[in-house]
Amino acid sequence: MNVLWRLVTGLSVLSLMMSCAPRSANQKRGDAAYNLAQKLEGNDKRIQLKTAYMYYDKAIKENPGQISPTLRNRYLEVTLVRASMVLNEGAAHMDAIPLFLDDIDKYNNQEVSPELKQQYSLFLLQMADTSSKKGRYDEALQTIDRAEKVASDPSPAVNKRQELRKSMAQENFELAEMDFANGKLNKDPEDYIKAEFWALTALYFDSTHEGAKKILKNLRKENASTYSAYLKVIDPIPDSAVFKKINKYDILMAIPTMQRRGKTITTLIDMYNYSYNPLKLKAEHFAFVDANGKRYTAKGVRITPEILDQEHEAKLKLIFPAPSAAIVKLEYKNGDHLSEKFLM
Repeated sequence: MNVLWRLVTGLSVLSLMMSCAPRSANQKRGDAAYNLAQKLEGNDKRIQLKTAYMYYDKAIKENPGQISPTLRNRYLEVTLVRASMVLNEGAAHMDAIPLFLDDIDKYNNQEVSPELKQQYSLFLLQMADTSSKKGRYDEALQTIDRAEKVASDPSPAVNKRQELRKSMAQENFELAEMDFANGKLNKDPEDYIKAEFWALTALYFDSTHEGAKKILKNLRKENASTYSAYLKVIDPIPDSAVFKKINKYDILMAIPTMQRRGKTITTLIDMYNYSYNPLKLKAEHFAFVDANGKRYTAKGVRITPEILDQEHEAKLKLIFPAPSAAIVKLEYKNGDHLSEKFLM
């Protein structure tokens, strides 16, 4: 049974809550429609519930400082019924749902019954399912978080989050495996970059996924000399919100050459500027970071050009002190600009 009919058949008993506050004319009209709805079925019931919603909305907003528990619960109940109707019937009036939910959140307090809070949470989980079916997984997770916060029993939301994260992590890990295998077979750097994106996405959904962690470590070795240009190789973009969190660097770096000589490491670095302004390049903006978190700032040898315009490439020769532990990443940090090229 969906959320709508659970509300219609199961929450009407909450209307018996008593209050000393006098009823306004609009509340009385709303009560009349609400009570009549309990005796009806089908479209007639829907019409009366909509009428009750309209009068309760006027009653609760004309005197928001004096809302009885009965009016508060009934208003939230019929508002949630209206939102459920819209969700179940399709996209024609979907823009109204956030407005309904804003009103529920505004008037949801300790006077609202645990049963009604739980039904609100279950409705949000139904919305999360709708987002998932449309491929908007980040939106679904945010809605699940919201459902957990409003629930009287958060376990359904907790379970749904775990299920969604686990399934999405596994799905993206399998894509990473496929593109990694293609990269080995075809010797195509773009396959490795795609595989890196899918592995990072798997770990976004489940940071403990051992398979994704292992394959990512291997991919970062393969991709050290290549730009991680996900925008170039991922088409179509599966979920724009998740994509933005994975594709978070607007400055790309690659390290085609890295040679250790005694206590120093000489590197050739390629750099591409996708950011919003030209960059003045200085050696002190670059550093290696080792497995212990220690930074080793570069000393310049050759930086060409000194000013890197937008959508242009630079080639740099830099010398770094040799780290005492394994190198985790190359870091570029210049004011608000931050980019990282992970090596392991």
